Amino acid sequence: MTVMTATSQAALAGTIPAPRRSKTRRSKTGLSAWRALLEARWQDRLEELTDLSVAFHDAVPADDTKENESLRLLSRRAVVARYALAETDKALHRLAAGEFGRCEDCAGDIAAAQLLDKPEARYCERCG
Repeated sequence: MTVMTATSQAALAGTIPAPRRSKTRRSKTGLSAWRALLEARWQDRLEELTDLSVAFHDAVPADDTKENESLRLLSRRAVVARYALAETDKALHRLAAGEFGRCEDCAGDIAAAQLLDKPEARYCERCG
């Protein structure tokens, strides 16, 4: 699983322009860079969810309380991974619909720095 580190995000900060919506034309280069970032995150999250699911199903339930607690923790981590995957999927849909980078509350722009930190962001800093 590939993890987006602060260093790799900082490197991307100079290469991915903020998503801008203009009535005349959108930057296809900028949008394709955001798409590539989101698709990489989607793939990473899918791999994480798959690994957690396999680990959960490979675990043998026992009467031991510690073992049951491990299964509960795996289950919780899988739920969080499913949610993260769904949020990334929604961000990809917003990108395709031309809504990526727009706050769902005030319709203002979400700052590029905020999107680099969390590309799945749905709200600007003011509304979030």
